[in-house]
Amino acid sequence: MIKKLLLLFIFGIVLISCTSFAKLREENFTKQLSDNLIENSGFEVYQEPLDSDYPGWIIDKLTTNKVSIDTTRSFTGKNSLKISQATSEMQLVSKPFVTHYRNVYGIKISAKSVLKKVPIAIHFLTFSENGKIISKYYRNITIDTKWSTYSLISDYLKVNSEFGRVFITIPENSSVLLIDDITCHIIDSYQKK
Repeated sequence: MIKKLLLLFIFGIVLISCTSFAKLREENFTKQLSDNLIENSGFEVYQEPLDSDYPGWIIDKLTTNKVSIDTTRSFTGKNSLKISQATSEMQLVSKPFVTHYRNVYGIKISAKSVLKKVPIAIHFLTFSENGKIISKYYRNITIDTKWSTYSLISDYLKVNSEFGRVFITIPENSSVLLIDDITCHIIDSYQKK
């Protein structure tokens, strides 16, 4: 009986410490140890018509006719990226940025759906110098009809993580999505003593 109580006690401590660690990471999100690593995160720089090599982003060539800049609805700034009724799954991919394995990264995205809830996925991948995927993080979220901000936090990256990209995966859907303020910051950094 004492062994069972001791095991339950230890399990409780482990569970509380894991929850505390996750909470600590969320609190650390307010600590930004770097500038935003995402180029053109608010879609303020653009040219019409959009093509697959959009400032700061890569858009699948087959879906560029579904993507435009919305100058009337945004979370902050003047613009947001509008995706209208995607007829197939599509990806929005950030240009690469330098990463380091001793860092923890926090990604945020603000989004809303105009008609109905739509599930999307946020991915953060890091790569070696030769382009091999080293670390993968993702979060599935559901975009609602009101502007909301969603976050994804990495662990310390694996060794050889030289650069990273943020991917937003949008499924085929009949709604209109607005995406704004995609950011990535270093939120924790391991320092050698």
